[in-house]
Amino acid sequence: MLDHMLKADVTARRLKVITETGRRSWFSKDDKARIVEETLVSGAVVSEIARRHGLTPQQVFTCRRQARRLPTPMADDPPFVPAGRRIFDGRW
Repeated sequence: MLDHMLKADVTARRLKVITETGRRSWFSKDDKARIVEETLVSGAVVSEIARRHGLTPQQVFTCRRQARRLPTPMADDPPFVPAGRRIFDGRW
């Protein structure tokens, strides 16, 4: 027979209360950027950062990969406008 009693000498380090059922966590772009920035600090451990934010390391690595793909426009750069290109209207 199994004993399901809590033992007094065992203490819980961390307790997570789940109040919703099956919903995905949603992070804003700013939240994701902040988490990615934390991982770029020298000596940072991705699994610890992920755990702290309730994520898996794979999710954090995916955010990092997505962040590398995004273009980073410079504040002083004007928006891109193609110059010298004619739009073909079907006539020669």
